[in-house]
Amino acid sequence: MAVGPGLLRTLTPPVGGWDTRSAIADMAADNAIKLDNWFPRATDVVMRRGSQQHSSGMPGAVDTLLRYSPPAGAQVLFGASGSGIYNVTGVGAVGAPVVSGLTNARWQSTQVTNSGGHFLFACNGSDPAQLYNGTAWSAAAITGLSTSSIVWCNLHQRRLWFGASGSLKAWYLAADAIAGAAIGYDLGPLCRLGGHLVGMVSWSRDGGAGPQDLAVFLTSEGEVLVFTGTDPAAAATWAFVGKFEIGRPVGRRCFVRAASDVVIITQDGFQPISMMLPVDRVQAEKASLSAQIDPTVRQAVRDWGSNFGWEILLYPRGSMMICNVPANGGAQQYVFNTVTTKPCRFTGLGARCWGLLNDEAYFGTADGRVVRFDVGSSDEGRDIPAEALQAFNYFGSAGIMKAFKRAEPVFEAGAAPRVAVDLALDFNTMAPPPIILDPPAPTAGIWDVSRWGEGRWGGQAIWRGWRGVRGRGRSAAVRLRATSREATPAWLATNILFTPEGRL
Repeated sequence: MAVGPGLLRTLTPPVGGWDTRSAIADMAADNAIKLDNWFPRATDVVMRRGSQQHSSGMPGAVDTLLRYSPPAGAQVLFGASGSGIYNVTGVGAVGAPVVSGLTNARWQSTQVTNSGGHFLFACNGSDPAQLYNGTAWSAAAITGLSTSSIVWCNLHQRRLWFGASGSLKAWYLAADAIAGAAIGYDLGPLCRLGGHLVGMVSWSRDGGAGPQDLAVFLTSEGEVLVFTGTDPAAAATWAFVGKFEIGRPVGRRCFVRAASDVVIITQDGFQPISMMLPVDRVQAEKASLSAQIDPTVRQAVRDWGSNFGWEILLYPRGSMMICNVPANGGAQQYVFNTVTTKPCRFTGLGARCWGLLNDEAYFGTADGRVVRFDVGSSDEGRDIPAEALQAFNYFGSAGIMKAFKRAEPVFEAGAAPRVAVDLALDFNTMAPPPIILDPPAPTAGIWDVSRWGEGRWGGQAIWRGWRGVRGRGRSAAVRLRATSREATPAWLATNILFTPEGRL
């Protein structure tokens, strides 16, 4: 197709990810001012995949997904809703609750293996702590404190640790025990800011689980206390390493183990513990995983920090770290590529909580369902709307006025994506009027003008098509919108045709 006279420039897609920190006049060319439902990978940007209903029939919001993953045998997934816990492993309507008569559906859990078997321990701070042994649920037989007060739990160095609501005291059991007398360990004297313990996590500095794992306690005021050792009752095997301060944590499910690190959702951003140790809170942004979108994270915490639903899920199969953000208008997800660390935002999923089953990601909804994520190309039959506004680009010269003529986005997809392309000019980011989304012309088997084999590779094809754009400016930003139930396109490049009009 002839495109007429002018200069042609090819832009990489925004593989640098969503950026709300940089000034739009000084943003890296491969970053994006907006990146909704587009996931940045190392070499392209792909529309997120869809979701489909997995199980249904629970009486209220699904606030917790609990996975039981034994050393051998099949994994089981449970959903907590209303006054019960339900087995949601299978597809379809759930049966009767496996645990009933509860007052709270917001559980925390950990798994313990000992000579007696493999157990899932769960607590919610209101109901008796529960144990699942692979066959049946029962109340945990722990003495020393009311198990109904236990609100967080963690397995560390073969000991089950837990804590009560509104307390700076931690408790632990004997090594490998799931029942018996709990021993208290008061951390209050070390906490100058007060508050209560939000939870505990094991942190490995050597990339695996072992005797070098550190016990990390996190308070509601952002104090992090680190200990080394295995037995708190023996001074020879337990020592206080130190304390440092971060922003206040957000929500009860505010941290996740990621390889050899721990990432915490705080009011200052998503903070990896390993990067926070060498700096104080004033320098926190330098160490933040979410540095590129920290202004947005901080605003989200201010607006919705008290809402239930903040949670981090590490989803290795999708190379994603998903942070659920319970916005008032509907949950959003701030998502990071675990390979490149680049962020984007997912919308339209309506998730209240997240979990994994057999390495697949699932989320619970407000209407009593569990939905499988990252499957198909629609959200339960609904189109997935994706929009990107790439960084502004001077196309080689800030001092030359340009008349923009055409744009050609290039995709790889198994079917024709429905796309609309537009240009924003000279830092005007206001959205243009809606554009009808039509599939671009396919060029299966054609790369530029040369035919390549059969024209398809693994069922994928290259799709491209010139679109008319109009406008004059010194700089322009590509705005790309797509929606499709048939394809999840990968955005490979964008060609821009313009005519220089002389220096200002």
